[in-house]
Amino acid sequence: MLSALKKPKFLVFSITQSASLFGDKLDYMAMLALFAWLSARGGWDQSRAIATLAVVGALPTVIFAPAAGLLVDRWDRRKVMIACDSVRVLLVAAMPFVAAGLGSMTLIYAIAFSIFLCGLLFNTARMSILPGLVDAEEDLGSQRILAANSFINLTGRIATLLGMVLGGLIVDWSGWARIGIRPSWSAGFYVDALTYLVSVVGLIVIYRQVHAPPCERPLRSLPEAASTLRMMLARLLGVFTDLGDAWKLIGRTPSLLFVYASTVAFVALGAGVLVLFIPIIQLPADAGGLGLGTRGVGLVAGAGSVGLILSSVGYGAIGHRVKKHAVVLAAFLACSVCAVVLSFTSSVPIVMVGAAIAGLGLSPIYIATDTLVHESVPAGIRGRVFSNREWVLHVCFAINAFLLGQLTRVVPRRSLLLVIGALVGTASVVGFFVTRKKNVG
Repeated sequence: MLSALKKPKFLVFSITQSASLFGDKLDYMAMLALFAWLSARGGWDQSRAIATLAVVGALPTVIFAPAAGLLVDRWDRRKVMIACDSVRVLLVAAMPFVAAGLGSMTLIYAIAFSIFLCGLLFNTARMSILPGLVDAEEDLGSQRILAANSFINLTGRIATLLGMVLGGLIVDWSGWARIGIRPSWSAGFYVDALTYLVSVVGLIVIYRQVHAPPCERPLRSLPEAASTLRMMLARLLGVFTDLGDAWKLIGRTPSLLFVYASTVAFVALGAGVLVLFIPIIQLPADAGGLGLGTRGVGLVAGAGSVGLILSSVGYGAIGHRVKKHAVVLAAFLACSVCAVVLSFTSSVPIVMVGAAIAGLGLSPIYIATDTLVHESVPAGIRGRVFSNREWVLHVCFAINAFLLGQLTRVVPRRSLLLVIGALVGTASVVGFFVTRKKNVG
């Protein structure tokens, strides 16, 4: 990592982007606190509100991801990043006024959609300028890129952990009222806007020092813009063709079939936690919850993040000794048991332990399934398989979250969480028998 950190422009970039990522998680915690506040104040159903947010968050990727790369390749990536974070400063800062002043869920979701869309364009541009931050064309350039990716990954995980833990404390802190910030969750949005502003300032500082990749046929006229729009639509339609090709490959490749089945199971658990268990953490005990508020969500997420970090290090060290499909199935089984236990318990220590155990299972699932794709798919179509998996993940997540949000009208949250845990656990046990004699990996 030191080879990359010797480049001042990369150091400034990584620090400011860590602040921005911290703000992303803080924004998420503020949204949860906002929904809890609206639920108590205006009778909004918290689970359905969170489910709708999940759908809104997935839509930019589902709709625009195929075209985002095409656009970013035709613009100056540095300007894209500065513009996206500048817009996010304004949108995030406006959220408390829209929510508390107008109480319009439609406007709240419209702002959230715009924030997620800016994030999609920002992240697409960010990854493309990374080599220019470490002068990849010089000697040891390849080594610096690896070091840069490792450092950004490390700081990203730390920022995520801090954002979830501190974010819950920030949005629930009663002291904000003494300096005129009401409701308290508003502070989360203001701090988030500040982190995006830090990102903008950092990008401006290093703007002329960053070697931006040349634009591929930059847009210079309205006819060219119209042509690019047609290409975007063609790219979007091509997603469905690529999905068909991917499913054909999946059908004849056991390891890929296993990876996509794992994606469905992962989405089921993730949607269950987001839509069902987070409100349980926030709600008071007399309403069937744990009474921990939004700060409790941050603490539970922090316990899960610690497990995730530990398993990431541990599996990276010894994972090559165990069959990857067995690790994934065991991780899903452990997570499903945790879901079943959490559906019953109201004990905070048990919840924290369960979150940590679930976190221990997440990294092996990520790492093992990615490795199975790398090993099973030829390099020429590997990107297509990865991007299609990401597209399927977001579509399935949006559908699962929406359905769970609607089911909470007639079925208790804890019962739904129990059913999800039981289904994933049963599928994991069946998976051990089905894959025992197959060459899955």
